[in-house]
Amino acid sequence: MRAERIKQRLKNSVYRTIGETAAAIGANGNGHRSLRVLMYHKVNDLPGNPLTMPVSLFDEQMDQLRQLGYEVVDLDAVLAHYVDGKPLPPQAVLITFDDGYHDNLENAARVLEKYGYPGVLFVPLGYLSDPLPLPHEEHLAAQGILNRTIDWDELVELERRGVRIESHGISHRALADLEVDEAAREIALSKFRLEERLDRPVRAFSYVKGSEAHYKPVHLSLVRQAGYDVAFTAVSGANSPATDPLQLRRYNIEPYSPRTFELVLAGACDLISVKDTVTGTHARRLFNAALGTSTK
Repeated sequence: MRAERIKQRLKNSVYRTIGETAAAIGANGNGHRSLRVLMYHKVNDLPGNPLTMPVSLFDEQMDQLRQLGYEVVDLDAVLAHYVDGKPLPPQAVLITFDDGYHDNLENAARVLEKYGYPGVLFVPLGYLSDPLPLPHEEHLAAQGILNRTIDWDELVELERRGVRIESHGISHRALADLEVDEAAREIALSKFRLEERLDRPVRAFSYVKGSEAHYKPVHLSLVRQAGYDVAFTAVSGANSPATDPLQLRRYNIEPYSPRTFELVLAGACDLISVKDTVTGTHARRLFNAALGTSTK
């Protein structure tokens, strides 16, 4: 896991350098920034566990949101903004989690409750109540690092505790890797099955992996036809009222220092979104291959 630590230090250094430079010249993002969406995955203290936010640091980041004057909103407020044109409060932030890890219930929900924050969890239905690891977790499971996913009953528990459940497809495969009919099935069937179990409309979708290389224009049409009102990418950046509601951007939040977290929220690191283009995605794959590290 030494390579993973080197990778994280390099990323933190790059973000900090870009952010401080942009802040110094006054280039903090572009356009009217009405909504910042934060994207987390695992929240636990298991060592050697990529894509993981330590519990204490997650707590610190939630506290820092309040200290910096951000207002955490729920998905209903975001839907009202993009569907009905209602304004969001200044400095609005939506907190999201991908993949349906059990530690979101065990650890993240407890921290969110502490601060009175709502959240959204996007789940891949094929891995609910499944002892098999998610595809990008298989190499970790082989090393004895297990990150289990939640089950159907725990979905209900999360909703009761203020974490809303929405769709992340079924098989946790990027839509761009699927045939169109298979992608359509994942998008529509996941919505239908969640609505059956939760007894309410499911209105939001999260693209697996979510960079510009991982979904195509046809998938936007499929998401719209299935009846979703908003969908979330993994392309870095904030959103304006004019942002396509089926391509909302998110900041992938990592174990940043407090200053780097502040710079990311302020938009000073938005230049890093080049990594989420098709070319940038290929470059990241080469970077990970050179380091021998994983990429989600």
